[in-house]
Amino acid sequence: MSDKLKKEDIALINSMTAKDGWCKNLDRENKKCLIYETRPHFCRVNEFSTAFKGYLKSGDKFLIDCCKQHISSNYGPQSKEMKTFRIAVSGK
Repeated sequence: MSDKLKKEDIALINSMTAKDGWCKNLDRENKKCLIYETRPHFCRVNEFSTAFKGYLKSGDKFLIDCCKQHISSNYGPQSKEMKTFRIAVSGK
């Protein structure tokens, strides 16, 4: 990861991450990014795809796997959140 992101990016990611692992800029009630228009480059899918060429080959699988790990560790692998997520990405 450090070969794709600058130290400043990693520091910004860390500063944006709440103690529970969620982004501080996520409106959890509405599931919307509070800084969407001005979000950092690493939050933008098109730039993520460019920086991580392997991502283009595997589609969304990498990101889906990251989300599954996060949901599983926070809510459990059999949680309502995981079931909802699996339904949402079932076409992937």
